[in-house]
Amino acid sequence: MHSTRHLTSVFLVREDKVLLLYRRGSRAITDSWVGIGGHIEPAEMTDPAAAALRELEEEVGITAHDVSDFALRYTAMRDTGAEIRFTFYFTATLRTDAPVPTECTEGDLCWFDLSVDPATLVMPPTARVAFAHWLATGRHDEKLRLITIDADGRTTGPGR
Repeated sequence: MHSTRHLTSVFLVREDKVLLLYRRGSRAITDSWVGIGGHIEPAEMTDPAAAALRELEEEVGITAHDVSDFALRYTAMRDTGAEIRFTFYFTATLRTDAPVPTECTEGDLCWFDLSVDPATLVMPPTARVAFAHWLATGRHDEKLRLITIDADGRTTGPGR
């Protein structure tokens, strides 16, 4: 029997850059680059979008009014061997009149050019797949995609 963990992550875009967080000290992942997000609370299980927006506000002070084009782009399921992790990956555009995040208590923020090579970044497995695919293909359409990674590390989904 596996336990489960439910998470959200948002790739926040501003001009030709995307905001990532170098998360430090997480109980779920090693220190690595991720979108802005975190755990889905029990009351949010049927609404991962609400959880993602709550996490954006808690972590970087961005509210739903500060973004446009907020959309679920990838769902991921990863078997770590000890638990099943479900992550909902969203994208959003930071409005031009919104405050620009510069700090987060969870780690270091960095705005990366959309030309960044994801292979140069330390990222959790599903984040790496989602981010690489989104940069190469997904940001040019509105499709929702599924990523799975089994306990042996075999990946299915976009680009595989």
